This record gives sequence, structure tokens and C-alpha cells, in this order.
Amino acid sequence: MSCPAGLEKMISSEPAALAGQLNAIFILDVSAYTGPLLSGWIEAGNRVGAIIVPGFQSPSRGFSIGNFRRRLRRRLLLRRYLGNTPVKLIEFRRPYDWNELGRQLPDIAADVLICFAFPTLIPQQLLDLFPRGGLNFHPALLPNYRGPHPLHRLVADGQHAVHGGVTLHKMSANFDDGDILGQVPFTEADWASRRDLEDSVASAMRRLVREVAPAYCENSVSGMRQPTGDFVWARLGRAHMAISSDMSIGHVARMWHVLGAKPGIYLDVADRQIRLAFQVRRLGPPTGKGPVRRWGTVEFDLANGRVRHLTYGRLLKRLMKIYASFARPRAGKPYAELRVFGRVGSEAAPEPAAGSRGH
Repeated sequence: MSCPAGLEKMISSEPAALAGQLNAIFILDVSAYTGPLLSGWIEAGNRVGAIIVPGFQSPSRGFSIGNFRRRLRRRLLLRRYLGNTPVKLIEFRRPYDWNELGRQLPDIAADVLICFAFPTLIPQQLLDLFPRGGLNFHPALLPNYRGPHPLHRLVADGQHAVHGGVTLHKMSANFDDGDILGQVPFTEADWASRRDLEDSVASAMRRLVREVAPAYCENSVSGMRQPTGDFVWARLGRAHMAISSDMSIGHVARMWHVLGAKPGIYLDVADRQIRLAFQVRRLGPPTGKGPVRRWGTVEFDLANGRVRHLTYGRLLKRLMKIYASFARPRAGKPYAELRVFGRVGSEAAPEPAAGSRGH
């Protein structure tokens, strides 16, 4: 997920730009998705004017070692993505002062604001500072599963194969309901593991920011208004993390991939909730017996078999972090479909896939 060669020459925080070059401000946290997003935008011949990142909580007194470590990690990741070329980094913390943030942006002369996973609604007064407004990435096929926890709810509801994917849409006055510009739907292979899912989300965003976002800024893609209807609001509750005996083995395995490390999946054992880790053995058909816990594991029935899972604890958490650092997504996944909505000069914008209504 590193940036392409020549990136350092193409990124600038100064307003002077090459003719026809677009300039964007990104508002996001620095994570595994940051590199692919910036790379996709740069690969299209554009610039990054600044990156707005969530600010850390101010300590009640004095210097905070934790905040120092977080800032160092953030800067090391940005250096990995951007090389030695400096890009203006703006920390923006609660309580959000949008007027103050707006006063820092006009000198950058950006065309568009590009957002991913910012925890609150961005007001229109900020979007109005950009000639092309704001664009947002949402990890589900809108209009389905608007809200803060789409990946979790898609898996918990068993709707990952129907509404799983990434949407690029305009930002508007409400959460996730702006005009849809482009979508990349997912297949079952994209949900095979947590690393596969992260890689698929990052790859989809990279493609959308490279191919669709510049087309919108250059007025060659207009987008499609989202339909009205009763769609699922993707907020995760405790009930969505609970494992029940009517679930299949595959469903529980997928829940572990997406929810297991954080926020967790849970099984009721003797009136107590036990946090589960991954499956270590399939024991045979369902027995009709209740769950049995022993020596860091728990056995229980599911709809199509009895299984044994590890229970989640501090040691396993550390081992999973080590494993995640070496894990790689599966090779040979098919090239994802790209849907573009409202191409200027085309006959019509494509409609959402059948069955797009919420449940």
C-alpha cells in the first residue's frame, strides 16, 4: 500500500500548480487506507494540499507520552506514504471549531475536500470553501447501510454479499445521502479474512479516487441522486455482536474476521458472556447440548455443526497483532467491477443493483 515512484515530486502544499492539475484537501485519520487514497489521487496527476487529521485528547496536565507516541507513529506512516516531501498536517480535535478550521484553508486553494471515516457531519459552511464541494467514501453500496458501522452490520446481518462494496458520493447536509458518483461492489472472496477485506476496501477507494473523483471535478461525471426509502441505518449494537445457535459456521467465521478483534463477538455461557476468538476445530454435527467452556476454549452448537473456538484474552490479542503484521491478502482475486453514475454525454446513469432496498 505504499505510494508510487515519483510521488515526492508531485505533492505540494503550495497553491502554485501545473495547468489542469487538481488540488485536494483530505480529511481522515492516518491508517492503512491513507496510502492507497493518496496514491490514487496522485496517480491521476493531482496534488495533496493538506491533510486534516483527528486531534488527540489534550492531557489534563503536562506532557502526554501516549500522545507523543501516537503523533510519532502518524508521522512515520505519512513519511512512508509521502516520502520526504512535507504536506501541511492540520490536527482538528473536539470540540470542533469549524470557523477556525475554515480560516486555515483558503490559502491552500484546493478544488475539493475528500473525506473518509470522519466521526461527525462536516457542515456546509466548510464544503462551500471548495469549488467542487466535498466527496466521501462509504464502505457499503449506498443507499443501503448508511451510518457509522457499515462493515460490521453487513456481516452481522448476513448482507455482505448483497450490499458489500465501497461508494464514492458527494457530501450533503445529511449523513451518507449525497449523490452517488461511483461504486465498487465486493465478492465473497473479498470477505475471506480481515486482511482481504482491508485490502479490498483500500483498493476500491484507490480506484475510485483515481478514476471517478477527478472526472467529477472536471465535470465529466455528474452522479445520481439516491432513492428514498426505508434503508438500514448501520449502527452496531450489543445484540449484533452476539452469537446464536441458529447461525452457520461460515457466518460466525466471517463475524470473527470483521468484528472479532474489535469490538468483539460474544457467546452466552451459563448466564455469562464469553468473548470468542477464532475457530480451532469442527467437532461434528450439532449435539443439542449447551456450550462447554474449558482451558481457554469453548465448545458450542451452530446450525450446521458443533465447533470449538478459542476464547479471547490478552495473550491472544498480542499473538493476533503479530500474526496481522505478517498476514497477506489472497492472490488471484478477480478485478473488481467499477460502476460510474451520470457520465456526461452518456445516455443514462446506471441504476442501483436489484434488491437494493433495506431489510
